[in-house]
Amino acid sequence: MALTADQAIFAIKLYLAGMIAFSIAAWIGLPQPYWALVTCGACMNPTSGAIRSKAAYRFFGTFSAGVATLLLASVFGNVSGLFILSLGIAICTAMGLSFIDRTPRSYAFWLFGLTLALIAVPAFDHPERLFDTMVARVSEIGLGVIVVTMVDSVIAPRSSEHMLRASLARWLPSMKKWAMDVVEGHPDDAQAAHDRLKSLADIITLSQTTAQLRYDPAVNKGVLNGGLAIQQRLIRMIPLLSAIGDRIAALDAQEREAIAPPLALATECLEVGRSAPPRLIEALHDLPKPDGPRAAWLKLVHGALADMMADMLMIWSEIHAIDRSLNGSGDLSPALARDVAKARNFPLKPDIGLAVQVSLGLFAGYLLLCGFWYATGWRQGANTFTLAVALVGFFGMMDQPGRIMAVTGRLLMLALVLSIALNYGLLPLATDYPTFLAVMAIFILPLAAWIAVNPMVLLIFLFSLSGINLQASYTPAAFDTFLEANLALIPGFMVATLCMNLSRTLGVDYQVHRVLRMEIAEISRLSRTATSRERNGYVERALNRIAALSTRLAANGQIERSATLLVRMRAGLNIGDLRMAADRLGAAAREKVEQVLESAPRQIDADDPSPQFLTVIDTAMDTVRASDGTSNDDRHATLHSLAGLRLALFHRAPAWEPAP
Repeated sequence: MALTADQAIFAIKLYLAGMIAFSIAAWIGLPQPYWALVTCGACMNPTSGAIRSKAAYRFFGTFSAGVATLLLASVFGNVSGLFILSLGIAICTAMGLSFIDRTPRSYAFWLFGLTLALIAVPAFDHPERLFDTMVARVSEIGLGVIVVTMVDSVIAPRSSEHMLRASLARWLPSMKKWAMDVVEGHPDDAQAAHDRLKSLADIITLSQTTAQLRYDPAVNKGVLNGGLAIQQRLIRMIPLLSAIGDRIAALDAQEREAIAPPLALATECLEVGRSAPPRLIEALHDLPKPDGPRAAWLKLVHGALADMMADMLMIWSEIHAIDRSLNGSGDLSPALARDVAKARNFPLKPDIGLAVQVSLGLFAGYLLLCGFWYATGWRQGANTFTLAVALVGFFGMMDQPGRIMAVTGRLLMLALVLSIALNYGLLPLATDYPTFLAVMAIFILPLAAWIAVNPMVLLIFLFSLSGINLQASYTPAAFDTFLEANLALIPGFMVATLCMNLSRTLGVDYQVHRVLRMEIAEISRLSRTATSRERNGYVERALNRIAALSTRLAANGQIERSATLLVRMRAGLNIGDLRMAADRLGAAAREKVEQVLESAPRQIDADDPSPQFLTVIDTAMDTVRASDGTSNDDRHATLHSLAGLRLALFHRAPAWEPAP
């Protein structure tokens, strides 16, 4: 594969930053100046925002670990067993926080735990040395952070703004096509439904990169806020589109023919980004209804369709206006401009249960390595902790970490070979500073060009350079000592693999089943108690779960299950609305709605909800409709929620016919 200009620029920037940082560190007499070089490699990234965010989080994580180490040493330093136990608790807590935080900020927690394993654990029996060691390490990391940021600022800085605009260019046509298909009544096949959920996952990923965008000085704040405002609105459209599609699908051929003119007007509004005109909403409310019991059902369907269509078109018109503003072809209204200025990224909900499992598994592995070190008295035993902590921190939350661990094992073997070549082949050839620069160029530049297209190769860079005895002058370590230090990585690798296999059940199938269980458990909680805040929180968590499941289903060849994910969410929304409305109903109506709420979670979880539950819903609708102790607004809201639940679970069932 030919070397691209982007690869060449990345490699040159990494090389220059590394050499400048190392040279300054050696010149001022830092004890391990190669850590400044390693920091440059760890922080270098193709985009300026990613470099600055990673640099800030790396320094913060290292500095915080230094402070924590000194605090723990001051309390437990005289009792070695308690000191090393407290370090293990701190490491595993930090890693757990890195699992919970799904933004780039998690890197700070990961570095915190790794620094404790790398610096504090090996020196647990000599706490008096920790202050000097931590000051030196923070200085080396801080120097690397400053240099890599300055080099990026001077040499071809690359803004992340183009990535944001490229994302918008993907999302808006995709969402517009989805809306058009829904309004025009096109049925979804499994692949189309799955592709749309993949778009949702893509939209949500903006929340993971927001921190990097905020650190990028070239990203205009207005552009970032506009992108976040569009993200919020696109995500709000998804439940609406799913529900609108349900209502349209509930109509028969004659009713679809009657609704065609209003839907054609809605299509025109989507095309030009205009909110729904009053005549569209009136036309939907005034659609002809046949005489007989079906009229009540159609009134519910038409009324809900009109309200949802108005909301959806209003959101789309705001998206269209914000996009035109970002492209410089229009201005925002004062109210919308204020709303955009306050835009925040869509919240990423953590998987706390899994994070706790993996953290406890890491702690068990930590204790196992402590026992191994104590039993053998191996002088390189401390090195086993670093790799185990790093690998679990990187891969512990993955569904199938075994595959990536196999790749990592091969990369570590290659790193060992390259480290031997550097330590005992290339560096001894460096007799002065110019030849040292040439030797390091031979080693770093090809690796850096490879890192630019395959970030996993960074492991080779980090492991091959973090184990060299590179000071102001170079004296290679004895080969047997070097080999022994690297062999210590093997127990760490094995324990990391053991931790991930024993602390959780692996595999995509299990994770899909587990996430669906979480969904039903939350719907069950909503059926018992719900507030507006809890309902909105459920929507956010449900959309996060749908985004996570869409990629897992594709990996497992089960894309036909994608359509059911939105069905569950719609049903959960209606359950939340019913729970909030139930306490405001008359006694008879409340009793029937409670029966629906009691049975709903089991029925939503079933592959085929039972016909008896359909009868329970219809009976509740009859009772609510005839209830004398209920206000018109509460009756209207409850009937709409029951109708929504009915459509979500029984979309092929005959229309509800009110009891005479």
